[in-house]
Amino acid sequence: MEQRGFTPDSIWLDRGLRAANRDETVRLGLAPGAAVASLRRLRRADGIVMAVEHSTLPVAVVPDPLAIGASLYRYLEARGLSVVRALQHFRAVNAGADIARLMGVAPSAALLVITRIGYSADQRAIELTDTYCRDDYYDFVAELHR
Repeated sequence: MEQRGFTPDSIWLDRGLRAANRDETVRLGLAPGAAVASLRRLRRADGIVMAVEHSTLPVAVVPDPLAIGASLYRYLEARGLSVVRALQHFRAVNAGADIARLMGVAPSAALLVITRIGYSADQRAIELTDTYCRDDYYDFVAELHR
């Protein structure tokens, strides 16, 4: 965002511990009923909400969600648990009422959802993040080689 001339910041909506749901258990390779850190925040550019982000990490990776400052990845690096590889899935959705309200867009507005699974150096899935992005702030380019 800074490279595009915006001043980025984040606002925490929720940070806590809870039991993993079925999808999180599968995607993060956890035992049924395992505890996870659940993090939800607004990502802004010049004070305008450009994305709503929900991250889930095993409690062994984030035992105290309130200890995370402005950057989740800086927190993970300080704990020796950097994300070194990630798989991302992109899809289009229409904004539900809650996401639309948080983003200040019309219900059913077109959004891009990025689902990322981040892996540590030992190839463990340590991050599951869904980011709901406004289409007017995100632009992705892929260069393909043969």
